[in-house]
Amino acid sequence: MWKVVYATDFSDYSMKVANVLLRYRDLIEEVLIVRVVNLNKILGAFVDQEEWIEREKEQSLEKLNELENFFKSNGLNCRSFLRVGDPAEEIIRVAEKEDANLIAMGHRGRSFLKKVLLGSVAEGVVKLSKVPVLVVKGGIDVFRRVLYVHYPLESDPSEFLKNIPYDRLFIMHVVEPMLPPESTTHLVRERVDRAKKRLEEIAKDLNGEVIVKVGGVAKMIIKTATELKVGCIVLKTKRFTRVTDNVLRYAKGSVLVVKEP
Repeated sequence: MWKVVYATDFSDYSMKVANVLLRYRDLIEEVLIVRVVNLNKILGAFVDQEEWIEREKEQSLEKLNELENFFKSNGLNCRSFLRVGDPAEEIIRVAEKEDANLIAMGHRGRSFLKKVLLGSVAEGVVKLSKVPVLVVKGGIDVFRRVLYVHYPLESDPSEFLKNIPYDRLFIMHVVEPMLPPESTTHLVRERVDRAKKRLEEIAKDLNGEVIVKVGGVAKMIIKTATELKVGCIVLKTKRFTRVTDNVLRYAKGSVLVVKEP
């Protein structure tokens, strides 16, 4: 059972996350609703900071009560947390203190502001959190069709996969091309064969389908996820990388980032 930190700013994007949690209520032990009054918004601004914070807290408490009632009326246990400070730091602090095993948050989509909107909050949480982070985009059937990207090749599959109620699982590894291509074709082919063999071993236990591609890692992940119409990409990683960053930004569906050795 999952204990989920649900980070919200009360936007439509955040409400989509609430509906995803409702969709998978049978897997959830408790929802921990976290709203952070973002001090970064008022630093240097010509406002009475204390008055602004108190007004934000008052409005947030009312909306948190509404969300609590929403979850409880739909059979979910929940508690709410109102914090003031840096959103990413406060969200992670609650997750660690409460021993949560998932953080779920929204994504504002792709636009000219994508660098800000991922935003600085979601990106900060994914970068810093040791707890798996689900960034919700697309529809609410997040886990019906899942693309799991397996790295490093010889490592064990993500333990978190055992908690996901997928209907169909695709297990993917991307082999990056080597230069010069005319003299390394056989080496790439050997790496592809090795990857297929390893993924087939993993697929037996997870009842998954094997996919091995050659190309740029992030580009091939996003392209494959789009073609297969998956609801979620699962990235197992040791740390936040450029691949993680690009997949989070440009994937059409949800992305679950799991940090494992």
